Amino acid sequence: MAPFQIRRYQDQDWSTVRAIFAKGMIQLAVVNFRHLLKQPGTFLLLLGGPGALYLFSGSSLLSLLALLGLLAILWLAARHPFSHYINHALHTDMWDIRASYVNDRGSCFWVAESGGQVVGLVCARPAQGMLVGPNYAELLRLSVRPEHRGQGIAKTLTQTVLQFAREKGYDGVILVTASLNYPARRLYESLGFWKFHEAPYSPKWSLKTFSLIYYRYDLPHSS
Repeated sequence: MAPFQIRRYQDQDWSTVRAIFAKGMIQLAVVNFRHLLKQPGTFLLLLGGPGALYLFSGSSLLSLLALLGLLAILWLAARHPFSHYINHALHTDMWDIRASYVNDRGSCFWVAESGGQVVGLVCARPAQGMLVGPNYAELLRLSVRPEHRGQGIAKTLTQTVLQFAREKGYDGVILVTASLNYPARRLYESLGFWKFHEAPYSPKWSLKTFSLIYYRYDLPHSS
């Protein structure tokens, strides 16, 4: 296992952390696509559509093209919510990271560094409109390079946010993740986060294939 260290974000990390975040999120689109293919309705569509076309046309090539076309449409549908999320993040808080997380004492941005390169990131800021009290921090953008996963980096980054919240006097930490992001959900639950809300995620032109899970970690107050 390669050693790593957690440090605060520096301006020269900008392009790297944006790339790690985008790549990590788009991998969830692949998970969503596989999930979509396992649905009974999708199976019937992929089997019935090209099959009916073959019966009417007698052309196996036309049926194959129809199948490939349907798969392409389903991939775009599975990818859309994640590309939408990535695009929004890269043009808002991840565009000016210093203004969003570094200059505010109640916020922070950390990176994990291994072998002289940034391999992971996470950030935190005051939570807004998250179904809890006003004094909670929100954990955001947790991402680790695929080749560096399984080394405890995501766990350490999450624990860094929890420690930051303690030091800043927050009542707790909340976060939101996709229901199909099972590795992340297992990590959060192993650290003591508990699910307190679930809501469907369905931006325009997206299939409702997953929901958003809201997690919460309450910090004890010292007497």
